[in-house]
Amino acid sequence: MAFISIFNDVLGPVMRGPSSSHTAGAYRIGLVVRDLLGEEPRSAQVFFDPNGSMAPTHEPLGVDLAFTAGLMGWSMLDERYFEARERAQAEGVSVEFDLSPLEHTDHPNGMLIETESRFGGTVSVVAEAVGGGGIRIVRLDGRPVNLDGKSHAVVAEVEDGSLETISSAEPLHQDLSGAEKVWTVSPVFFVQKGEVLFESAREMVVFAEDHRHSLGETALAYESELLGMGVSEIVDEMLRRFDIMEQSVAAGLDDEQSDMLLLQPTAAGVFDAERRGKLAIGGVHARAAARALAVMHHCNSRGVICAAPTGGSAGTLPGVVASLAEAMDLSRHKIALALFAASAVGLIVARRATFAAEIAGCQVEIGVSGAMAAAAVVEAAGGSARQAADAAAISLQNTMGSPCDPVAGACEVPCHTRNAVAASSAFTCADLILGGYANPIPLDETIDASYEVGRALPGELRCTARGGCAVTPSGLGMRRLR
Repeated sequence: MAFISIFNDVLGPVMRGPSSSHTAGAYRIGLVVRDLLGEEPRSAQVFFDPNGSMAPTHEPLGVDLAFTAGLMGWSMLDERYFEARERAQAEGVSVEFDLSPLEHTDHPNGMLIETESRFGGTVSVVAEAVGGGGIRIVRLDGRPVNLDGKSHAVVAEVEDGSLETISSAEPLHQDLSGAEKVWTVSPVFFVQKGEVLFESAREMVVFAEDHRHSLGETALAYESELLGMGVSEIVDEMLRRFDIMEQSVAAGLDDEQSDMLLLQPTAAGVFDAERRGKLAIGGVHARAAARALAVMHHCNSRGVICAAPTGGSAGTLPGVVASLAEAMDLSRHKIALALFAASAVGLIVARRATFAAEIAGCQVEIGVSGAMAAAAVVEAAGGSARQAADAAAISLQNTMGSPCDPVAGACEVPCHTRNAVAASSAFTCADLILGGYANPIPLDETIDASYEVGRALPGELRCTARGGCAVTPSGLGMRRLR
């Protein structure tokens, strides 16, 4: 059974923007490659397939900075991050990026990494950034492996030249003296300590009803059991992530902190206009939209955000929950439960589908963030787990088929306004369900349908900047600000 965790796969990582695959995923791949090399690096060459998603987007989305920081073993939040390649070069480490047709991976975020250590050791790795900061190492020195960074792992070369992997939640101390060669990898995520409580939305709702839980309480129980951590510890970790969300809202509402590639900041102006009664309607949904816009400003200025569930969709949920907290005077515990309710929806998407727009379009990033946010609104309003799942379902039904078409390969146009609209729409979807609309297509089936529709989109509409808004005359004519 796949190990899918809220903090690993849904509401996180805490990362620098703008894109979780391109920054958090690339950073974690760099960390794992450093482990596999086993010595201080001297050089790395990273190759992307010309037909993949990374080819047109790796430069504007900062793959070079993120991978280099990971390879050097620095924190992603380290100030050296912004000059990672120059700092690495000053320390005698060369990191280069190029395009080349790739074998052994058909993932659009696949990459081949050839590394050498200061002492002459080499490692060749084929890796994939699989969405939402998740990673997969699929080949090591030309042979298949399966490493996801979610456990302590030892990879041993056996007599026939193949590789065998031993994984554990705890550090491994096996005697592998007979192996031809041994690699060790430390986890870059939380590790699994307990059991999975449910695998589908149907099972999730039944669990909630059997235990008389809300959806937020159900997800809290899930994560506590899975990670072997106490409920209070899990709540504290969720609130730490909410604090980062609030900080990203505040930073995005400060125009002086904006340093985006294409857009001038506008979130503060929208927020102020709502406060002064200058909008047509205004209200909590408009404040949520402005806050969502603010987070995306900060994310695309390479600020620190919490992916929710990805970098490209990181504005929606903070915008909604921060606005709910203000409008309903929510306690810290109720804020955490709203975020857990949202995360419960993300858990099912992560298990049944993907968060990678490169695979299934924008519907599995911003579309999913809107569905998660709708569940959060129902939770905050005192609705049931079934109602929260239904609100998420109708939200996702209304984003089905949306492409990922980033102008100039950046997560700015049309991503900013899509986050804002998803935040606003979350309140409507919640109100429809709470008001009595009977959703006929349950969440599991909706997720499956959305995933299939997304996979049917042509490659030009899946985060390649080769279709949709990205190839309009105005989109092609946008000038970079930095």
